[in-house]
Amino acid sequence: MKAKIIACCSVIALVALTGCSSSQNAVNRTLGQAEATRSLASNNLDAKITSNAYSKWVKAKALKDDGNEEEAQVLAEQSELDMRLAIAKSEYESAKNEDKKLEEALRADEERKVLYQSILNKETSK
Repeated sequence: MKAKIIACCSVIALVALTGCSSSQNAVNRTLGQAEATRSLASNNLDAKITSNAYSKWVKAKALKDDGNEEEAQVLAEQSELDMRLAIAKSEYESAKNEDKKLEEALRADEERKVLYQSILNKETSK
């Protein structure tokens, strides 16, 4: 997942470096970035955030079609940021769950160590 995000950010950086002279191109680029981020996202993201991001993206496209480039640009950027937030939250939850599993395994190892140490102490004291 992180590799996809890094790849997406690299593409975004390349597009940003090439530059666009008109606001129409800037809006199109931002809408494309938001769509790319949304397409890279997995299905297990926060539904409320992704729904909000998608609705902003749809509104941005409509505003662009109506000629409101500035408002479309802002909404498209917000849409992409919302998707990035959803991805970050998903990664955080995944890391938190993995940390919990590792912590439980460590606790079990510690308990096993204490048990083996007590057996060893009993055996050596005979």
